Parts: sequence; C-alpha cells; structure tokens
Amino acid sequence: MNSIKTANQVLQRTSEYLSSGLVSSQPAWYKVLAYNTPKHYINKTVRLDVLEKIKSEEISTINNINEKLSDGFYATKVKVSKKQSISNLTKSQQLHFIEDELRLLFYKQHPWELADPKNLVENEYTLGNENFDWNHLRQFGKKLDGESVVQRTIFLMDNKNLTLLESYEQAKFEYYRLKIQDETEMNVVREEGEMFGAVYPKTIIEEGFDKETEVLQKWNSDAVEQTKILNAKYSNKDSSATSSSTDTSSIETETPLTEEDIFNKLKL
Repeated sequence: MNSIKTANQVLQRTSEYLSSGLVSSQPAWYKVLAYNTPKHYINKTVRLDVLEKIKSEEISTINNINEKLSDGFYATKVKVSKKQSISNLTKSQQLHFIEDELRLLFYKQHPWELADPKNLVENEYTLGNENFDWNHLRQFGKKLDGESVVQRTIFLMDNKNLTLLESYEQAKFEYYRLKIQDETEMNVVREEGEMFGAVYPKTIIEEGFDKETEVLQKWNSDAVEQTKILNAKYSNKDSSATSSSTDTSSIETETPLTEEDIFNKLKL
C-alpha cells in the first residue's frame, strides 16, 4: 500500500481500511473529520524550480572558485599596464581566499544561520580552526556552524582527493545530519523535563506575541472609546440642529406687521 502523503488522504485511507476489514470499528475522530475535512495541505512541498536555481548558483560559484584556484588566489608580483599609473603600485592589492568564497556561498544558501549567536571566545588562544582535527565535522570546544562546513570542505579537498563541489556537498550533508541530531536531542530532553514537572520560560517569539497582543488590546479599547466620543458628538449636533429648526419654524409662523399696523400702534 502507498503511504499517506497529505492530510486529505487520512479519511480516504481509513475508509478503505474499514471497507476491507483491516479496521473493525470507526475511530472516534472519523465522523468529525468527515464533516470537517482539511482544505489546505499542511505538509510542506518541495519546489523543484527553487532547488534547481540554488544548485545552478552553487555550481557557478564553485566553478568561479576553481578558476581562481588555477590562476592563484593572490599574486606576489603586481603587473601594471600602460593605462595604469605608477601610483597604483603603492596601493594594497585585494586578496581572494577560498574560505571567504565558501563562507559567502554557505550563508547565501542558509541566511537564517546568521541569526545563530556566536561565541567570541571560540577564536582566541588555542581555539583557532587550525588546532582542530577536521577528520570529522563535530569539534569539541567549537560550536557547529558555517565555519565548520568551510573547514571540513577544505580538509576533504586536500586529503580525500575530492573535487571542491564534492567536498562542499559532503560537508553540507554532514552538517544537516548533525543539526537534525542536535534538534532531536533538544526536543527529547525538553519533553522529558516537562514530563517530570520542569517549567520553561517563554521563548523570544512567545514574548513577542504577548507584547503584540497587549498592543492590539489597547488599540481595541482606545478605538471603542473614540467611537463613543464620536457618536456623542454626532448626537449633540443632531439635537442642536433639530432645536434650531423648531425655533426658526416658530419665528416663521408669526405674521409680519404692515406699515399701517405699525402707524396705528404708534398713533395710539
């Protein structure tokens, strides 16, 4: 049988199991799911066009690095053409290293790794990259990050007779595997701690949601108060308009005096 790949297939597959006799009775959630079927796919889908674009960019970058490797990453003798002035000889030349190119490539493909906090003590004293054994990606005393991928790539290319592209792909694969292992271990430890009564503080994301909720609630209360004030103003204007209209109507009902009436009143 084919495995269930989407949430929409759960009800269909359960119905097939019921009709075939593999499941004797309906589950408690069967009718609820039948009346409220999921409308959207919950699982993530892989976009092949995005993967092909990333792979093409990676191959082009690796090819550029290989060209620089064949030409030499920096020149010991500066060549000056006729169009250039002699003053350019005193300017510092731009040096290109393979580590910098690999770092740019890795963090371009994994931008969220830049949000991972760094420890400034890692590169001090005897904790430099040259003092580690890069036969394996996991290093005790150094955090697993993009720099580990760079150093592991250089080691594989120099010692395992692999091309730069093959070394980079293998280093990334080992990095993903160790990352998944670390995240799984952290989730298991957290669940075990909660099972034994541990209480964890709120994460930064949860605190951000709480602050956002407070702002929205304050905005809602302020909007209600402003609406009441506006309604009161409009009601006062309507009442004043009706009162003024009644006054003018009473004035208009009075008959105006003629000149003869005024003369007769003055004569008396």
